[in-house]
Amino acid sequence: MSFFYTIFVSMKRILISAVIALTAYPLWAQLNIIPQPVSVKMGKGVTKGEHVSVVMNQSSLPADGYVLEIKKKAISIEAQSDAGKQYALETLCQLREQYGNELPLMTIRDYPQYQYRGLMLDCSRHFYSLEYLKRQVDMLARYKMNRLHLHLTDDQGWRLEIRRYPELTQQGAWREFNSQDSICLKKYNDDPDFQLDPRFIIQHDGKKLYGGYYTQEQMRDLVRYAAERHVEIIPEIDMPGHTQAISALHPEFTATGESRWGTVFSYPLSPAKEEVYTFMQNILEEVMDIFPSHYIHIGADEVEKDTWKKSAECKALMEREGFQTYEALQSYFVNRIHQYITSRGREMICWDDALEGGDYKNADGTVLPKDVDIMYWRYWVGGVPKTATEKGHHIIFTPGLPMYIAHPRPVYDVYHFDGFKKVTPENRDLVRGGQVCLWGEEMSSYRLAETRIYPRLLALAERLWTPDGERSWASFKTRMEKEKTYLASHDIRFAPTNTTLVAMQNTDLDAKRINVVLDSEYANPDIRYTLDGTTPTASSARYAESIAVTEPVDVVAAIMKDGKPQEPMFRRHLDYHRGVGAKVEYTTARWHESYKAAEVATFTDGRRGNPKEYGDGIWQGLTSSFEVIVDLGSVQPLHSFSMAFMQDIAPGLYMPGEVRVELSTDGVNYAEPIVIANDVPADKRGTIVKDFQTTLTGTARYVKVNAVQVSGGFLFADEIVLH
Repeated sequence: MSFFYTIFVSMKRILISAVIALTAYPLWAQLNIIPQPVSVKMGKGVTKGEHVSVVMNQSSLPADGYVLEIKKKAISIEAQSDAGKQYALETLCQLREQYGNELPLMTIRDYPQYQYRGLMLDCSRHFYSLEYLKRQVDMLARYKMNRLHLHLTDDQGWRLEIRRYPELTQQGAWREFNSQDSICLKKYNDDPDFQLDPRFIIQHDGKKLYGGYYTQEQMRDLVRYAAERHVEIIPEIDMPGHTQAISALHPEFTATGESRWGTVFSYPLSPAKEEVYTFMQNILEEVMDIFPSHYIHIGADEVEKDTWKKSAECKALMEREGFQTYEALQSYFVNRIHQYITSRGREMICWDDALEGGDYKNADGTVLPKDVDIMYWRYWVGGVPKTATEKGHHIIFTPGLPMYIAHPRPVYDVYHFDGFKKVTPENRDLVRGGQVCLWGEEMSSYRLAETRIYPRLLALAERLWTPDGERSWASFKTRMEKEKTYLASHDIRFAPTNTTLVAMQNTDLDAKRINVVLDSEYANPDIRYTLDGTTPTASSARYAESIAVTEPVDVVAAIMKDGKPQEPMFRRHLDYHRGVGAKVEYTTARWHESYKAAEVATFTDGRRGNPKEYGDGIWQGLTSSFEVIVDLGSVQPLHSFSMAFMQDIAPGLYMPGEVRVELSTDGVNYAEPIVIANDVPADKRGTIVKDFQTTLTGTARYVKVNAVQVSGGFLFADEIVLH
């Protein structure tokens, strides 16, 4: 009971705070500043003062903090660092854009909550010009972001001049059109934003080649430009996987002497060949000479080890080192590179795959030294943040949901990201911050890329800068709409406002109802809804605070524009049934840590999962057959059973072979099972939701449900509905 009451109370607080924010902004919340400052105290009156005095090294302020005071006759800035001074000037610039020279009197005390606030651009799959990178630096600085992570090398292209190995750019920076390019060319027929930049297409030896690279001087110029704006450029040189741009030139560096595509990924570099380490260290020597960044990123993700298993040299290395697993070879490679990077006074970043080191152990028992920073991207491996920080690693949050923005993630999800809670409170100081990542498979033009970056970058900027108690989604939406005017005036493309409704469901056991709270990216949307499954019209009920459901209904809601409902509409069958709030016991396997939903309350919390999104936090994912027992608390007449499962074979979700339902009045003696067979083919593609349902007769207190896995992968299950 307490679990559901907690959900209900927290949702009421969210709703009340949203309504207050929408109807009664305080004056400071109307300031068009992104990110929202930590503290604003408004004075009375305005000033036309333009002399700005600056006092530096204010040790009483947190790192990179500032105080901006707008007084009657002067404007003063106190700053903890040069970066703090710049952040104060950025705030002052945004205020002048809003008010001109007649600024309201105020005192702003401000500082970031997280030290790492970044954007990653994939320059390998599609090349972006130096001018474009500078453009992004300018925008990062405006929103008080301080890291630009450049993915400079991958299978598809090598983008950085290495003077010792000129062939890397002479050949590795150019390619004939690949399958990803062909997809973009096809999409270009319908959308000009998918055009491949003609500046980066050349003719060479009778072939049309696509690519480009940065000279060392160009990168030094970018580093200087960014440093002036307190943005650190972090280079990523991917290894030992994602290195086909190297192996195409030096196939002898792979374990089998071939440069090919493996089962899933390209053939990686061999950890057993000394010439590989010499080659990579020579590259890193030039990289570190170009980039003064504290961090050097080496990737270390998605390493296919099949070729290592075929290599006598790799097996010999394992015997010499006493390794039992091939994962240990990856850790051996990463640790060798780490030793070199740290010997040069730098700190190494790896993707979280690098933690899976098999039986490799350093002298202190670690797979990776504690001074390796981890970028957490595999959101489906939910235990990474806790595990990494418990081992002493700093962590940077970049989970694919919602931080991989080449897929147009909802701004709402970025703004409300709460993954930091996966780190235990005593280790929260190991959280560096986070970044959004723009992977480039189909980001074939900077215009297209910008529609993914903006306004998501603004949402992340506020999430990482402004403390929890000061952020306001309602206020941000208003400020974001006004900021779009600035973006447009500076020729920055941005995504149109998303018409998808955000739905939050909560269950009130006392009132015996399900409440649906709707939200959106619009500042003041006109939302209409119906409860009979029909499409809303301009005359349908207008959504105000929440929708209360006490009996089975089919809710359909939409944002209205010019009197017409906008797709996609929110469609959900909701039902306050007999099982809501019932205790559930898992007698066999439990949920996967990454898809635990509401844990033991998942199947009877009254909430229904999104029929198109298994990662919505309502569907529960399990990796084997499972059995649960629902305790209704008393013997009751039952007439029907229903439970939905989702199939989507691309990410590995399959229907159970069958679902068995058994009834009992005492929890000991169960009637013969009712078997509900699956009729969805295991090879059927697309997202499919099936209700396993049957009629019931008689009375019962206990309902045993057994879902039988037959195809491997995941079982994704929704509410157990009992009438």
